[in-house]
Amino acid sequence: MERRTLSELGVRKRRQIAELTEARDLTRQLSEALDRKDQISVDMLLGMRETPIRAMLEVDAGIKDYLAALPEEEAARCTALLEGEEPETDEERDFCEIVDRFLDGLEKLIEEDKRISLRLGGNRSFYKTFRE
Repeated sequence: MERRTLSELGVRKRRQIAELTEARDLTRQLSEALDRKDQISVDMLLGMRETPIRAMLEVDAGIKDYLAALPEEEAARCTALLEGEEPETDEERDFCEIVDRFLDGLEKLIEEDKRISLRLGGNRSFYKTFRE
């Protein structure tokens, strides 16, 4: 696999991490606003969260387009790394660390979003059907 490919994908994943960090910060602020029962801030923060989340999805679409333009074997290896396959080289290991940071942050964002959604929506929450 070309080093340039992993470098480009790493740049894109770091951009996703930046957007994810923004979404997590806004989610934390949203939780604090709920604790204060500050409905104006809650409404504002719910709207603001949409921007970094959309940006993460746009980066993800760009990654898929980039992979589609690669030779089949290289695209398959990159996809495998993105899905958690073990790295075989130092370059792949560095890239996988970026992917792992993104996935860890995404998991934390989803958990916090679930807590907020259940607080706001109760039985009507999207997550209610997944609640244990």
